Parts: sequence; structure tokens; C-alpha cells
Amino acid sequence: MSRTQLLLSLRSEIPLDAARSSLEIEQFQNACLRPILKFQNDSLLQFFKLHLSPTGLPLLKKELEDFIKLRLQKDAILRNTMIGMVLALMSVEELSFYMSHKNELSKRIITLLLQRLTGQLIS
Repeated sequence: MSRTQLLLSLRSEIPLDAARSSLEIEQFQNACLRPILKFQNDSLLQFFKLHLSPTGLPLLKKELEDFIKLRLQKDAILRNTMIGMVLALMSVEELSFYMSHKNELSKRIITLLLQRLTGQLIS
């Protein structure tokens, strides 16, 4: 089994409305980024918590969302490591596509991470 086949077999199927995904970048987000983020969820959440352990987390929902957003924007080590955790599970073809749309896809990864982390740390 090739590396690409192995990576693809690890990913969950996420039901999507194919008619809504018209942009190539949006299709990539739904076919590649979302399944990787779902697969890496526990590791990403734990890494975020461990990275912030000395500072602690705000208790109020809005403050927590702002805090996570600020950390993902301002803390380059945190942001780049978390993006790297996603990139590590891409196939060579997906990585090539990512590199040709790096800025847009990095923003999308951060947005998806923000949604996941906020949703899980609030409960």
C-alpha cells in the first residue's frame, strides 16, 4: 500500500453537499482539510492545551474565542506547529496543491482550528 493510499484510508468520510462546493479550494478544504482535522482532533486539542498550560484559559465563551483566535494569530510557533500537524498527513499531491494556494489554505486551516478548539474547550 502506498503512502497516499494509507493516508486516505485513515480519514473519515465527511458527508458533504457536492453542489455547494464549487470552488477548487473549497473542495480541497472539504475533501482534505476537514478529514485531517477530524483525525488529528485529539492531538491538536492536547497540543493547544499543553502549549498554554502556564497561562490558563478564560472561562467565558466570548473571551475564550477571542483568546484562542489571538493565540493562533500572534503565536507563530503554535500556529505553524498546528498547521504542520495537518500538513504531515497530506499526500504529495495534496501538499503540492496546498503549496500553490498556501496563504488561502493556511487561513482556512486556522479558521477550522478556531472553530474546533472553541467548540471543545467551552464544553
